[in-house]
Formats: sequence, structure tokens, C-alpha cells
Amino acid sequence: MKSRWFATLFAAVPLATAMLVLQSCGGEGGPTGSSGGVSPSAAFLALLPAAQQGADYVGTDTCASAACHGGREADDDPIYTHWKDTKHAANNVGCESCHGPGSVHAANPSKDNILTTPSSTDVVVCGQCHGPINDEWKLSAHSKLETHAIDGAIGNPNQYGRSSRCLACHGGLVRIETYERGIDLGTLSDEEIVNLANDVLTKVPQTATCATCHNPHSKTGNLTDTGDEVQLRHMTFNSDTSQVGPGTSAAQFTQFDHICAQCHNGRGANPADSALTSGTSRPNMHDSNQFNMLLGFGGVEGDGPVERNTAHANAPGQCSKCHMPDSRHSFTVSFDKGCAPCHTAADAAARASSIKDEVLNGLYSLRVRMANWATATFGNDEFWEYTTNITTGTPPSQALVPIEIKRARHNYYFVVRSGDYGVHNAPYAKHLIRVANDNIDLLPGGPYRPQQLPSRQQMLDIIRGDRARAAKADMTALDQ
Repeated sequence: MKSRWFATLFAAVPLATAMLVLQSCGGEGGPTGSSGGVSPSAAFLALLPAAQQGADYVGTDTCASAACHGGREADDDPIYTHWKDTKHAANNVGCESCHGPGSVHAANPSKDNILTTPSSTDVVVCGQCHGPINDEWKLSAHSKLETHAIDGAIGNPNQYGRSSRCLACHGGLVRIETYERGIDLGTLSDEEIVNLANDVLTKVPQTATCATCHNPHSKTGNLTDTGDEVQLRHMTFNSDTSQVGPGTSAAQFTQFDHICAQCHNGRGANPADSALTSGTSRPNMHDSNQFNMLLGFGGVEGDGPVERNTAHANAPGQCSKCHMPDSRHSFTVSFDKGCAPCHTAADAAARASSIKDEVLNGLYSLRVRMANWATATFGNDEFWEYTTNITTGTPPSQALVPIEIKRARHNYYFVVRSGDYGVHNAPYAKHLIRVANDNIDLLPGGPYRPQQLPSRQQMLDIIRGDRARAAKADMTALDQ
């Protein structure tokens, strides 16, 4: 790998004053809290490389000298000059708090005798001080790892490293090592990509760590919805969707300047007839199109006016406004916190329930219409589907599937894969369902409408099953 970014990324900040034990943000005591298991401090010590074991703390002056991390970084822009203006510096949280005692490293600088990347990006490092937030993060999907995408990059680094760039969103370490360092993932060699992927699997096995979203060394000017500087690597609000619009490439949408939508976008989800005709094996969006749904773009919209978004899209912080009240890092929404002050808890709950029921009914009815058309046309109720999602029989030639069905199934999966059933953007979700039905109305032999709807739970189980099959199709593609 490129030694500059592995050796210096997290080893290149000034060291804190000498400490015999790891201390908290205030410079006194230990971690602010963590539930169960080994304490963050003990877990941190276990991360230190063998050559660093037994080293002593040397203090800020030693490592912030002009010969070292006070003046030796690339372009004569040492990390020290940025770090000293941060809250970390104000609270005596320096390099040794995050990288361990530095005496051995100071005597003989090497990436092998200081805690540096990839291990320094482990959440254990930040969890020493940010214990409660660390505990919340452990409850989130960000703390888990979907290994299939990482394995895909190891097996085919050109396709899933450079081209599709699955690593960019499925491995938080990769964000830190490349995108946040201004290094284009598409320029790396096969060996570099495989090494990165292996580090994700074995050393930082999470979808996103603290340092994926926060720069521990520098104030960034990217403020929270409440105006706080928490060293975010990206903006929390961005209404310019051109970088993640229909047909955009992985080189574009994986570098979108939005702290959540850098990954939670539709990966260039394209509603154009040409895209729907050429891409028939699986839906052309992942289960990540929440930002597309929030702002209202990426579906087949038909003719006429479109109510593209609601006040949700313009709320300060956008995603974080509802998903991170009080800096909640489990990213779960609660009606009392996430929806205030626009809604009371009771009002928000009632609205969400009503919208979900309406959209769920609409999705199921649309699905039945497509299935009824497939039965009448092919004698198989699955043959409206994308080919990878068909479980019975041999999929028909997609040339025999009319564009109206292709448009309808795109909109169906666009709403289904967002996973919110209209809560993010009810007008747009309902509009896409309406346009899909308008297209089915154009087919001969209709109207293909359902006789009656089953229970809510039965509808939900069927639609969730479709979403799971679509996700599996994405993973299956990695094996091909």
C-alpha cells in the first residue's frame, strides 16, 4: 500500500502530555462510560503493536516539533496546526490518547511501533472518551459488516474496487484511507485494493467507524443541524443532487458531499426507458436510496407536475434532524425527539401510521396487478419480476416484457427499497405508485386489479420478501 497514508494518517498529530494511564476528554479519569465487556481503555491497549508495548509517554512538545509532526507533513501543512484548534486539543486529547505512548516511535519513527491505520480507526479508540455514544453506535447497522461486498472486492478488485466501488460504502476504513485523503479508489492497484479489503475484514470490520464520519484531527466547518462543530467530514445538508442523480457513476456518487447520503443514495438509480430496457436482471438501485426518496428524484415520474419533496427535505440537517436527535448514534427515530418541534409525538405517530398504511396498500395492489398481468401473459405470476428475482420457471425473454411493466417495477422497487413506506416523502412515494398504475392501465387485457387485500402483516411480509430478494440479487451479482 501507499506508505504515506498508512504510516502517517493517524500517527501524525502532536502527542498529549505524559500520562501513565489513558485519560478522558477532560484530562482526568477514564472513559465516560461503556456497557459490559472489556473496558475501552483495556481494549485500546490491546490494539497497540508489539513494538509499542512498554513504551513511555513523551508529551506534546516532543512530537509537535518542527522535525516531526509540527512541520513535516505533506505540503508543509502539519496536522498539529489543525489539531491545536480542535476541542480535542482544548481538552488535552492529543496523539498519545489515541495512538498510545510514543517514546519508541519518537526514537525510531516507524508505522510498526505506533498505533496507526488501520487499527487506529477502530471505534475502541474514540470509545475511551465517548463511551455512551459508542454504546449507541453498537446498536446501529453501522457497527456491523456485510462481508459479501468486501469479499467481492478481494475476488475481483477491478469490478468491485475500481468500477462499482462497493468498498467505498461497505468498509468505513476505505473512506478514511482513500476518499477522505483525496486518493481516488479507482486509481489503486489490485494489490492495494485487496490489502484494503483484507484490513476491513480483519482489523476494522464495520460499515462505518467514528473516523469515517468525523475528522479527529481538524475542525471542518461542516456543522450539525444545531450549528455545532463536531469535525464532520461532510455537510449535513445538501440540496444539489447532480452528483447522485440518475445515471451518475460510482466515481461520482461515492464522493457526494453529504455525511449520510455519501452512502445512502440510489447509486445512480436511473428511470430512463433505455436504462430499464438494458438493465433487467435486478433493480438499478440498492437498499440505499433514502436520500433520493427524501428529495424526490430517481423514479419514473410520468408527465405533468410532480410534488417532489416535503418539509423533511429542507429541515436543518436533513437526515440527522430526525435520525440523530441529541446526537443519538443508534440512528433510530423516536417521535418525541426526532419529530419535534414540528410534530408532537402523538401527531407524528398518527401521521406515520396513516402514511405507511396507505403506501403499503398501494405497493401491494401494484404488485398484484403486475403479478396478474404476468399470469395472464406467461402463466407464471413471477414473470413481471427482474430475472434474478424469479424463483420458479425459466424467466421469459425481457424483450417480451413491455416497457410499461419495466417502468412499474422500477417504481415499485424504488419505494420498497427505500424502506420507509412513505415517511421520508409521502407525496413522491404515492406519485410513483400512481404513475406505475397508470402504465399498467395502458396494457391490453386489464385492469388486473386485486379482488381484495390481505391483512396488513401479510402484505408487509410479501413486500419485505421482495426487498430481501432484491438485496440478495445484489449480493449474487458479486459472485459473477
